[in-house]
Amino acid sequence: MRAGDRRERPRSRSSGRDSQSYTSRRGLLRAAGAVGLAGLAGCTGFVGSSSDGIEYWTLFSGGDGAVMKSMVNEINDSGDHDFQINRQRVPWDEHYRRLYTSMVGGNPPDIAVMHSRMMNEYQDNLVPVTDEIGTEPYLTDVAQGGMVDGEQLAVPIDTHPLGLYYNKEIFEEAGLDPEKPPNTPDRFQEAAAAIIENTDYYAFDFPEGEYHAETMWMLLHGRGGKVLTDDYEPAFDTPDGRAVVQEMHDWVHKHGWAPVDPVAGWEAWNRGELGMRIDGTWHVTVVREVGFEFGMTKPFVMPGADNPVTIGDSHTLIIPQSEERDRKRLENAIETIRLLSQQFNDRWGRKAGHLPASKAALKSDSLRTSKTWEQTLGVFHDMVNNDQFIRPPATPNVEEYTEAIYQPLDDMRAGNISPDKMIKTAVNGVEQAFNRR
Repeated sequence: MRAGDRRERPRSRSSGRDSQSYTSRRGLLRAAGAVGLAGLAGCTGFVGSSSDGIEYWTLFSGGDGAVMKSMVNEINDSGDHDFQINRQRVPWDEHYRRLYTSMVGGNPPDIAVMHSRMMNEYQDNLVPVTDEIGTEPYLTDVAQGGMVDGEQLAVPIDTHPLGLYYNKEIFEEAGLDPEKPPNTPDRFQEAAAAIIENTDYYAFDFPEGEYHAETMWMLLHGRGGKVLTDDYEPAFDTPDGRAVVQEMHDWVHKHGWAPVDPVAGWEAWNRGELGMRIDGTWHVTVVREVGFEFGMTKPFVMPGADNPVTIGDSHTLIIPQSEERDRKRLENAIETIRLLSQQFNDRWGRKAGHLPASKAALKSDSLRTSKTWEQTLGVFHDMVNNDQFIRPPATPNVEEYTEAIYQPLDDMRAGNISPDKMIKTAVNGVEQAFNRR
């Protein structure tokens, strides 16, 4: 899970949001910038920073939250710096709302975590760090997620793609070779059929919510399709898009590989009673605790995918603009970002499970000889290095249009709508999301 308790089911985005808060977010931030963000400080009464220490907002908890806490504590306790970092964990579901409110209110934190897909919404109100940090220390494809018009507005600490985790003990019970990863459509289907035939377990599970949409995008890209055109028009009402949605429907309603209820799938996985699961880098901190031997491989499960890929967003660190921040405070914020994204980046990989963005971290002995590299990160690194990796597109209204896709996907899994209805509903929702800009 990107945030939340380790054993907690991955979260869906909440539905029923006020669309105006998303459709006008960038415009309101731009207007606030025109008059000075501090000029609107009285609007909200929300205070995002203090004069004592660097204010750093994260959304990490569970396994990666503990790792980030240890990194910050080590910096604070080292005595090597003339500043302290005040780390504040903002709950996942509230992070961007609070960040937006603090920026409009003129009291943003000095540093905040931001997913690269959110850059379009905030880019006009971030401090460039092109000269101070630059992209050279980081994986090129990952660093590009923080670049806008040649300026580095966000510094990556990782990418966190999806992989296919599998229960080796269930593979053995099903008569499968647990050291032969189900990393092609044929192997995946063979494994799923064997588990259903030879055990009492479900064969497979996959996430609901936002990650449900990302799974669809991943499979569609593998067949040469895409979610959006360059003009933000829906691009998935195509033969390939319909094939992907039909396949995801059939996992549940034709083959019976996955349960209708994603809660039942999640709980069965954690009991060691489910064969395979699509999940992200962060999941290694979960599956290590569940008590069964596991493997992780490339999530290349879609038939007809000539160029299969994984999909992964990035956690980046940004500095919101603030008229209240002096030069010394800005320098301390930049140094904090450099420490977290470079000096401590191998620990972020080893302990939190995410693929580090730092080139030096990726080459370090401490990471390459770690259990995490052996279990998961070596596979993720191979996909990124071999152009088998895409990022979710950074667009206006990213949360709204993503929800327009995953809500009908979730309804289809529940058996409430057909694959054709899912496509039509999602197309209409995406069109509405961008028509309201």
